[in-house]
Amino acid sequence: MSTSKTLAEKLAAHPELENRVSELINLVEAESGYLDRADEAEEAVIENLKELGNELLTDWGSCKEKQRFDEAHALHPESKAKKKTFTG
Repeated sequence: MSTSKTLAEKLAAHPELENRVSELINLVEAESGYLDRADEAEEAVIENLKELGNELLTDWGSCKEKQRFDEAHALHPESKAKKKTFTG
C-alpha cells in the first residue's frame, strides 16, 4: 500500500494554493468568459503564476523556518523561543 498523498490531498492541505490552482484551471477552461483575446489570457496566466510562485515560496520559507526551529529545539530542548522585537 502506498502512503503517498494524491494531488487533491496535498492541495487540500494548502487551501490558498488550492484556490490559486483552481483559478488557473478556470482560465484554461475559459469558464470566466472575460478573456476573449490571447494577450488577455496570457497576461492573466502570467499574473496568476507570479502570485502562485510568491505564495509557494512564502509557504516554503515558513516550513523551512519551522523545520529549523524544531531541529534546534531537539538539539537544545532546554532553550526557549524568543520573540523578535522591532526597535526601528
